Amino acid sequence: METYNTKYGKITLYKNEKWIGSHFRRKGGYWDEDSLLKLKKFIDPNRNILEIGGHCGTSTIIYSSFLNKDSKIFVYEPQKNMYNLLVKNINQNNLQQQIIPYNVGVFCYEGKGKMNMIDIDGGGGVVAERYNDDIDCNFGGVGLGNDGENINLTMIDKMNLDNIGFIHCDAQGSENFLFSKAKDTIAKYKPVILFENNRGNYHHQQVCKTYPNYRQESLFDIKKYCMETLNYSICIDSFNGSMDTLLIPPFNSINYSFKDQKNINQFK
Repeated sequence: METYNTKYGKITLYKNEKWIGSHFRRKGGYWDEDSLLKLKKFIDPNRNILEIGGHCGTSTIIYSSFLNKDSKIFVYEPQKNMYNLLVKNINQNNLQQQIIPYNVGVFCYEGKGKMNMIDIDGGGGVVAERYNDDIDCNFGGVGLGNDGENINLTMIDKMNLDNIGFIHCDAQGSENFLFSKAKDTIAKYKPVILFENNRGNYHHQQVCKTYPNYRQESLFDIKKYCMETLNYSICIDSFNGSMDTLLIPPFNSINYSFKDQKNINQFK
C-alpha cells in the first residue's frame, strides 16, 4: 500500500490500484476532483449523505469537507479489503464522528450475495490474486456476480436513514436494481442524486444475467421516477463529461446553495 498526503487529507491505496491510483501518483493529483468540487454547489451542508460504492473513501473524504460538523455520511462498500481501506482513510483523517462505514452491498433484497471474481475494467484479472502482487487492478470496477467474494446485501428503504440530502451511487451495473427499493426514501427526502448510468452496458448485463429472478427490478428507471413521479426539476446526463447522471429536485424542496437555474448548463 501507499499513502498520499493530499489537500483533503491522507489517502491510502493499494500500489497497483489502476485508474484511481494513476491520479494520486501525479504530483498534487486527486481522483475525480473536478467533478466532486462542482457537486458542492448541489449539496446542502446541513443534510446527510448516502454513498453507495464507497471504495476506499476518496469521494467520501472530499464530501466530508462540504458538510457541517453535525451532518453525517453513510457509506456502503461490499468488498472487505476496500472496506478496510475505507476505515483506514476515515481513521487517519479523524473523521470517525462524521463518516459511518458499512461493509455491506446495496441491492434489491436483503441477504447473501457475491461479487464478480474478475476485474472487468482493469485488465480482466482475478481480483483475489491482485491484493498481494504488482499487477494493475481496478478494484473499484468490481460489481455483483456469482463467482467472487461472499458479501451481505441490504436495501436503501431498510436502512432507516434520516435527512438524506444527497445520494452518490456507483454500483457497477446494480443501479436500477437498488433504486427500485429506494422509492420511499427518495420520495420522503427528495435528495439530489448522482449515479453512474450503467443501464444497458456490460456491467448491467452481467448483473441481470447473475440475478435473473430480479428482472422486474432491473427495469426500474430512476430518472423517470424522479422526473415524472416526484417532479424533479432537472436531469443532467453525462455530468461533467462522465458516465454519471445528476438528478436535481425542485428548488423549493431543498436548501442547497446553487439555485441559479440559468447557470446549470455549465455542468453538462
